[in-house]
Amino acid sequence: MILKKNQIGIYHCLTGEYRTLEKFPFIAGCLGNSDWKVPPPEDAPDWEGACMIKKSGSNFRLVANKKNDSLLLINGGPVTEPFTVEEDQVCTLQFASTPLCVFVGKDPKAWAEQITRDRWEVVNGRSGGSLGQTNLYGIPDLIREMGASFEDCAIKPVGLDVAFWVVSLIDALSPPEEETEEDIEQEYQAPVVVDPDRGEFTCPICWLKFDRPDVLSIALHDDLRGDPKLGDDAMLRFVPTEFNSKGQALDPMGLPTTDGACPHCHRKLPPGFMDVPHHIFSIVGAPSAGKSYYLSVLVRELQRSLFREFGVAFRDADPTCNAILNAMKNRLFSAAAVESAMLIKTQLEGEMYERFPRHGKIVALPKPFVFSMSDPRGSGHDCSLIFYDNAGEHFEPGIANEESPGALHVASSSGIFFLFDPIASPEFRRVLRGHDDPQFALDPSGKRLDQQDVIMAELEIRVKQNQNIAISDKIDAPMAVMIGKCDILAEAEGIDWDMIRNPIVDKRLDIDVVDSNSSILRDWLTDMHPSLVANSEALSKNVKFFPVSAFGHSPRTFKNGEQEFIAPDPDKIDPIMIEVPTIWVLSEIVPDLVPVA
Repeated sequence: MILKKNQIGIYHCLTGEYRTLEKFPFIAGCLGNSDWKVPPPEDAPDWEGACMIKKSGSNFRLVANKKNDSLLLINGGPVTEPFTVEEDQVCTLQFASTPLCVFVGKDPKAWAEQITRDRWEVVNGRSGGSLGQTNLYGIPDLIREMGASFEDCAIKPVGLDVAFWVVSLIDALSPPEEETEEDIEQEYQAPVVVDPDRGEFTCPICWLKFDRPDVLSIALHDDLRGDPKLGDDAMLRFVPTEFNSKGQALDPMGLPTTDGACPHCHRKLPPGFMDVPHHIFSIVGAPSAGKSYYLSVLVRELQRSLFREFGVAFRDADPTCNAILNAMKNRLFSAAAVESAMLIKTQLEGEMYERFPRHGKIVALPKPFVFSMSDPRGSGHDCSLIFYDNAGEHFEPGIANEESPGALHVASSSGIFFLFDPIASPEFRRVLRGHDDPQFALDPSGKRLDQQDVIMAELEIRVKQNQNIAISDKIDAPMAVMIGKCDILAEAEGIDWDMIRNPIVDKRLDIDVVDSNSSILRDWLTDMHPSLVANSEALSKNVKFFPVSAFGHSPRTFKNGEQEFIAPDPDKIDPIMIEVPTIWVLSEIVPDLVPVA
């Protein structure tokens, strides 16, 4: 086995530019021969501060060309001697008002991609306490509103663990003049009016529709920064009018472009987006139902099961976009201890979300995770699947509106997956009273509010409203109701678990077994939780019930300070039929890729 070596990457916190360094020594700074050139400060135009980056075994060393230079800072202080950056370490490298970050690790690019550079957190640089979040140019106002001292405050883009002193970046906190945006828009950006409700394609970010000719190209030349919808730092999106001999669109400076963007939200489309059909798979569930764990384990199991059982390759179609999900999967399965296997709860506007324009408003939309399915035998039925890791709160009544439309992808779904959490259900808690699973212990009195019936009912209303169908009608998209954490239900009365079988047999999906399992679970749920059955079958014409468990065992507890947390034991993770609901939906929508018996 070849072990991946440490790499070092540099990220510009203002522009979002990133580079993995491959040749050493590497020079960043104001010198004429710098590999990464930064502008000198306006009040010191002749300043030639620079930092040389050298490789030292598995670590890297930062060597300044001028010691104790107040304009060249590492981790907020002047450089007095060579600074060593070790594995899994992040440090700041600042040239006057140019804030850079240096990452060392096996995949520094994945770290950089978790940074949300248009959202900054202000912290007390002495105590570390957070004062709030805002955009870059709102930082001074936020500090004044909080009654804090500029000298005591530090700032960092959301997703970065290290911060910069505000006083050292004060020149970067004033908004630039807004002249070039109008000029660029008038000169290069022709007005694009696209019907959001009609078109061959559905954007995986804003879920609005468009046709192939509507797709915008993304400029490549660095002088073409400034997009009317995405801001000054984004590369210009434009209607292509000139092409080279390879058919690639040329940007206004004559460079060939390869990336396309949605004409509505201007977000970059996944590679090869228009080459194969795309299917949105929406995972719905209450807060804390375990959707992040489910999705992280699901991707790993699909990669294995689809190829082993059906000869279908399930691959990462957009490594940049999928970096967060891949990091969660790697964290879960590579953890050395329970504490390291815990995944952070998905927040309403956390790192799983991006802010983009939709219907004239800037809103938080979940990042799509795109995977391709292909038959190496060349059957011609290749496609892509798009998943989202939504915060459970986005499915609660009153959340899905034009200000926060984060869960509207369900209206465009090819398949809906409802993850039912038995731990949250009072009915199941009574049946399982006395069970030693620590998830019960964290809520011993059962006061956690069970909104799963309400969420299912709300889901039906949203889907039918957005598809403009009568409330009495049903959608055609298949729906999988998944009873999660099924490993703890083995002791529950009223069901013979020996009757539940794995339906993937002899390289086929046995539909008779799927139907039998579903019927057993439906009858049991009808006694335990009848509204769940009624609401799901009121939504879709094609509903099946499945038992799943992402861990295959009860998680363990651990403490961090005074607070208690739970996480799976990485040595005991043994998923139970977690991929079966997805494979069933695939058999319904792309039967040529998933044969049935």
